[in-house]
Amino acid sequence: MKERIIAPTIFAAGFMAGLSSGIHCLAATDTHVAGNTSATSQPANAKAVGSITSFSARPRTRFQIDDTSYQVQGAGRSWSLSSPDSRTLRFEIRPGDYAWFDSSTVDRSEIASDQMIMSGTSANIAYTFMLEPGVTNTASWFVTAELHNDDEALGPNVHTSPPFAIELAGEHLRIVARHCPTGLNPSNRAGNLKILTLWTDPNPIRRGEFYDIKIQANLDNTSSGHLYVWANGDQVVNYHGPLGYGAPTYWEEGLYRSADATQTVAASFRNLRITTGRDDL
Repeated sequence: MKERIIAPTIFAAGFMAGLSSGIHCLAATDTHVAGNTSATSQPANAKAVGSITSFSARPRTRFQIDDTSYQVQGAGRSWSLSSPDSRTLRFEIRPGDYAWFDSSTVDRSEIASDQMIMSGTSANIAYTFMLEPGVTNTASWFVTAELHNDDEALGPNVHTSPPFAIELAGEHLRIVARHCPTGLNPSNRAGNLKILTLWTDPNPIRRGEFYDIKIQANLDNTSSGHLYVWANGDQVVNYHGPLGYGAPTYWEEGLYRSADATQTVAASFRNLRITTGRDDL
């Protein structure tokens, strides 16, 4: 959830989804005349950016990553959000840390993009992520990054779970997707959601180490939808099928969990890069 401002919606652009200064990897698929899609190739080389400017840690304010504005969402504690350098954001949550629009049932420190990605438009996202050493996660649910649905586009009093999320299940990374046909209520209690667990890392997360994450997502709630995800160069998701609720989405990253956990959790995200348009990988 975020307060809306008038911001450009991007429908198409080229893709360069690197992770830090220098050369990084991209990838490609090939669709044959018969309509069969090949396995996604290993990434080819491209330059990267992800510069943070006009940084603010105060809730409801905004700062820039590259040319996109992001809103700060959290409790506004001294530890909630910081920027150790011009490409890194550090998030921390403790019990009782919730945003101005939340109830006390959650803990949150996140940022939310003002860039809307239209349904049926491919989004290309890359970043690195590190969970700091700490006590084992016991939250019943925990989201680290997501494409959040623009709930207002579906009408009043519609509140949804993210159609795409990278979660922390215990100490394991997990990728979850959701979809609902256009015209039906995608709220959790409406009973129309299809929930897909597309990948759970069989190995516990290596705290203190950065993970390279690359995502190609087309949130189209028809058979045209698709989702590809790489973690440290290995493709872990290759999904074709419905995604999302037929509404625009926007990127959120940080730490967002159920308030049934008592652990202090901190993580760093750096070198975020998002482009939209065709999958030019």
